[in-house]
Amino acid sequence: MSNEYYLFLDESKPNGSNIHHLCLAGVIIRKETYENEVVPEVRALKQRVFNNTDIILHESEIRASRDLPYTVLRQREKRAEFWQGMDNIFRNYNLTTLGASIHISDFKSFYNDSELNDEYYIVLQIVLENFVHFLRSHNAKGQVYIEGINTTDDTRLRNTYHKIVANGTLYYSPNAFQDRLLNINFLIKADNNIGLQLADFVPGTLNRTCNGLSPKQPSIYPLIDAALYDGGHGLKQRFGFKILP
Repeated sequence: MSNEYYLFLDESKPNGSNIHHLCLAGVIIRKETYENEVVPEVRALKQRVFNNTDIILHESEIRASRDLPYTVLRQREKRAEFWQGMDNIFRNYNLTTLGASIHISDFKSFYNDSELNDEYYIVLQIVLENFVHFLRSHNAKGQVYIEGINTTDDTRLRNTYHKIVANGTLYYSPNAFQDRLLNINFLIKADNNIGLQLADFVPGTLNRTCNGLSPKQPSIYPLIDAALYDGGHGLKQRFGFKILP
């Protein structure tokens, strides 16, 4: 089976104010498309806008445009060129978005118990289950990429991943995961991974919608929403972005 896809993931956490969900979300890209088309296109966009292919695309810094090298985005033309470039990448390269979120305080209130599953385990389980559904529908295998935080948190997340693969989920047996998922990979920001930089724009955008907040402008929510995986059944809320509890 030569067909392979990458799932690049990022997270958006509660902020103690108007964001109450933990959201884990990202983008699925076919390996060949990613390596041969998406990576060169994003690098070209960085060169055109920032005159620097080493810059890390980070949504919050891009929107703030306060610090170098992001200050160039204060120029109307450069700002328009960047967001049009992002629009083109999502539209032209068949990117698929995927995610899950959980309202943490509601979760702990509804299930008032000291032995609850970890909320990260819950959202990762849903995301991996739907990624496996995607892989099975495309007769493919896949790898998961996520930005490393620190040794302790990365070990915890890796153990969570292997727990899901070893035990399966409500809908899929362990064999389904073991047959389709190749690995989970932790990268650092300095790796300048293009896929993780695209994924950075997804969870925050989705998290605002499930907390009833308007999208930040310029909005890429229509792109992310249109790209949500629907399971081949038109069910984006089930297979693309699931909100709990």
